Amino acid sequence: MSDEIHADLAVAEHREAVDVRLRAATERGHRAWARVLVASDGADPRLVAQRIQALGLPVHGWTVGAEREPEDPWQPELHARDFEWYFTPTCAADLAMRVSGPDRSVLCMGTPTVAFALLEHPALRRVTLVDRNPLALRRHRGGEALEAIDEAIETARLDAGAYDAVVLDAPWYPDALQRWLGAAVAAVRPGGCVLFALMRSLHRPSALRDRASILSLAGQLGEVEVEPGRLCYDSPRFEREALAAAGVHVPAAWRRADLVRIVVRDPSACILAAPAPPSTPAEPAWLRFVVGSQVIQLDPHAEDGPGDPLSPVSAAPDYRYTSISTRDPRRSEIGLWTSRSRVARVRRPGLVAALLQRLAREGEHRGLWTAPELSTLPEGPRTRVLDALATIVGPPTRTGTRSGPTHG
Repeated sequence: MSDEIHADLAVAEHREAVDVRLRAATERGHRAWARVLVASDGADPRLVAQRIQALGLPVHGWTVGAEREPEDPWQPELHARDFEWYFTPTCAADLAMRVSGPDRSVLCMGTPTVAFALLEHPALRRVTLVDRNPLALRRHRGGEALEAIDEAIETARLDAGAYDAVVLDAPWYPDALQRWLGAAVAAVRPGGCVLFALMRSLHRPSALRDRASILSLAGQLGEVEVEPGRLCYDSPRFEREALAAAGVHVPAAWRRADLVRIVVRDPSACILAAPAPPSTPAEPAWLRFVVGSQVIQLDPHAEDGPGDPLSPVSAAPDYRYTSISTRDPRRSEIGLWTSRSRVARVRRPGLVAALLQRLAREGEHRGLWTAPELSTLPEGPRTRVLDALATIVGPPTRTGTRSGPTHG
């Protein structure tokens, strides 16, 4: 049987499993979209809405109304390329309580909200945050109190056996989770604990298989306890904007994950967590620009060829991106991506970077008309690139922070 047929069967089985969960939820009397969505065990809200319509289920509240999407509470805003889903404050405080204690050392990997919640526990001896995104610290007050490592997990130098507990939230893919678990187990002392988020069973067609792989690995590292649906995330603006563009409204904190706790028997077992080569090659670093509270990422390696510097990607003529999935085939076309789910194909990335840097510095579109970088463009292409940029970025505000590019 071909891989394509296997993939089609997996999608069909996934859809059927979502249908079973939806019927069960409505038979229990759930009619509100928020309740049904949580009961769907992590399934894509777009799929859940489609299946509600196809099955004729009496569920209300999922369609987008005239209300304006709320502002992102985090400034600078979170970004899809950085897999930035943050725990709700209550969830972060609960995780901090679980690992805190007198004279304890805690390592937070990709969990800045937990790291800052831990600062409310002064009896701790040491709190270390590893997060590759330099904007993470700027979103919180008191960042100077943390031991912060602004690096990718794979390259961060962590003290072996130095921590009593590790709290991590890796991208929800087996190779990434495996690498992060390897680093976490190497950093924890014997008898210490590792807490991590695991995707729900209907998160994607392969979720059950992926979960089984990760839990099998966890069982080799120590004693494992799973709390289904314990973790709760605030829906970031990029997710709400993408789903709204697809006609689907989501509640502020609909996304859940299982909490997995490992009591590590022997840190030397980290050799078991040595991953296979990544299933997909690592993406090269993109440039980040902060305009007001908005974060704009640009691929500096985009094709430097003929054509308009900015143009829509497939099926997105208004530059609005309706997906939150890494499996979306349009993702490979994207060279510019905002924290409000606007995307574009890029030609001449050096010119676009110069315009974004000027916009980040000055905060106004009108100053771009005299940008020296545009002097070689004829009037038509010049007008089109500035119109595209105005559509993609929208009117910048002077609130928040403006800065030049960073890598990440």
